[in-house]
Amino acid sequence: MVSVRRWLSSARARRGVAAAVVVLATGGLVLARSPGGGQALTFGTAVGKNASSFSGPGASGTLALSQTRVLTGGQSLYAELKIRGDDEERARERAPISLAIVFDTSGSMSGDKIETSKRSVVSLLRQMRADDEVAFVRYDDHSEVLQPLARVGDVREELTRRVQSLEAGGGTNIPPALERGLSAVSDASGGRVRRVVLVSDGLDSTRDQAERLARSALDRRVTISALGIGLDFDESYMSAVANAGRGNFGFVRDGTALASFLHKELEETASTVVEDARATLTLPRGMRFVQAIGAETRHADDGEVELALGSLFAGDERRIIVELSTDAEQGESLALGATVSWQKVGGSHTRAKLAALSVVGDSQKSAVAESRDPAVYASAVSALASVRQLAAAESFAHGDEGKAQELLDQNMAALSAAEAEAPAEVAAQLARQRADVSAAKSGFRAAKPGSPKAKALTKAATEKNNNNLSRSAF
Repeated sequence: MVSVRRWLSSARARRGVAAAVVVLATGGLVLARSPGGGQALTFGTAVGKNASSFSGPGASGTLALSQTRVLTGGQSLYAELKIRGDDEERARERAPISLAIVFDTSGSMSGDKIETSKRSVVSLLRQMRADDEVAFVRYDDHSEVLQPLARVGDVREELTRRVQSLEAGGGTNIPPALERGLSAVSDASGGRVRRVVLVSDGLDSTRDQAERLARSALDRRVTISALGIGLDFDESYMSAVANAGRGNFGFVRDGTALASFLHKELEETASTVVEDARATLTLPRGMRFVQAIGAETRHADDGEVELALGSLFAGDERRIIVELSTDAEQGESLALGATVSWQKVGGSHTRAKLAALSVVGDSQKSAVAESRDPAVYASAVSALASVRQLAAAESFAHGDEGKAQELLDQNMAALSAAEAEAPAEVAAQLARQRADVSAAKSGFRAAKPGSPKAKALTKAATEKNNNNLSRSAF
């Protein structure tokens, strides 16, 4: 566990302790037992219109509600959770990493695509430190562990030769290969940051199985990212795997651009500061969970919702939107409770109990509208618009142009309305997102479903809006 003296040496921690004085006065101070038996200082305090903040070793953030009043008889309510990996952690000595590459060698990768992709992998191996660990799995119809998890310094040259000798052939069967990559890094020694990067250019009908594997990775503290190459892979499949594994999804037209994606994965893995971030929301009677955007829902009933957020690198800010439904009587107060927990890489476990946030039932629509926090509401509208945008892209990819245009029209209306109320900076983001929706409308009208242009449009839209689900991308 990190010593109190060392933690207090950071400016962020000193600011946090100052804020804790306020919490202590209101009974918000919590001493939580870490799994190792030590204690972690955690706290939360009410701030702003209807928000609560938290801070601790390695991370900080806020939980905010979209309004302070809700209509009697039923209304949707949005909670926005933001959590950020501490920027000051960039200066520390990074933890060693364990990285598995799950690489497509099916027949569709033949030619220049596999040659440039192999060069990108070799470039990554040269960037990795000698004490990092790497595993390499290649797959087509069948999968093979080309390199079990090993210290990079011990296998760099031999693995480079093996990668360079790879040839393309056969079909595409992702789940067994993904399982092999996940198993490889799951065996890594304690203290290592673990990640799997799945690379594919093909189509596979096993999406549900692959998603289940990616979800299971969270319990092993493994992040899974997915990259699609070319125009013939299934973007809805690959993005779903990345979402379930709390990693990144990317789309590149050829193997040349794979190098930059792998470099980004290496940088994020190396600068990871917290792992196994989770949030638990305690819902009062009269408040029900609808959906979470930007996190994996691990458990949900009428009284409690558990969300898995994954890992964060230094400076990384995740945004989770939770949609709730309410049924409050006139003047009735509904209080939402929350705790957020995480494990600092190489350090302590932190559990922050936040100050409860309340909404009050009101029959007056004008009073409810005036109670709205425009920034939080705009953030929710943005995330929901990306959910619809992903559905529109998938509908268009399957030839349902009418459904795609209907979803895009809904987005235009929702973003325009939120933009009119939002603060200037947030309004500018919504305007950029609305322009992106408008461009998609025009592009979908001009392109024939199934054409190369249409494929490129749907993949680009999927990449951009998938990123906007858990991080602001506009």
